[in-house]
Amino acid sequence: MKRTVTILMITSLFLVFNTFSSLAQTKEKEEKKKQEHLVQEKIEAEKRIALEEKIHKGELERAVRDAREAYTEAWTTARDPMILSTGSDLNNIYFIGGSQSSSTLQYTKNVKEASFSKRFGFEIEKDARRASINVSGMCKKGEIRIKIIMPSGKTYTEVLIDEYGSVNWSKTFTIDEDNGAKTGEWSFQVTASDATGSFKLLLRSY
Repeated sequence: MKRTVTILMITSLFLVFNTFSSLAQTKEKEEKKKQEHLVQEKIEAEKRIALEEKIHKGELERAVRDAREAYTEAWTTARDPMILSTGSDLNNIYFIGGSQSSSTLQYTKNVKEASFSKRFGFEIEKDARRASINVSGMCKKGEIRIKIIMPSGKTYTEVLIDEYGSVNWSKTFTIDEDNGAKTGEWSFQVTASDATGSFKLLLRSY
């Protein structure tokens, strides 16, 4: 009888131990999952913060760039009041001049399923000190190629605008580089192939 009672007590203690052990393991697993969840939330929060900072930085840089460009155009217009405009709402060429060393050419165009080739020039006078070129645009389909040619006939660069993303290319240089090879008439060849989009070409010497 005593032996039977002892066996029953041992069995009960064993079952109680197993129950507590199982509860402890379950609690440990839940705590581990909770910690993993907190770590994952922290990683996601850091990613969101980094993305927001990147977006904010991009917006700030774009705003500064747009403000600088607007200021440059306004300053040039105020200094050189002679403005000639040709074309329609979809095709505008502005020449802003007034002095031998300072002038600005702005060419903008919106196209829809269009193919064309256009060539025009821009004179950089010998007494100009610096010049800047900016090409920007985007295409939903097709492509637009803008070839920039130096007075010597050598291709300075070629900018491709296609459906793989917007383009904003710019270059500023001093006129006395290359022994004056950058003075004279620059040529700009614009070629569109079944293009739907828009582009802007801004040239300035000063």
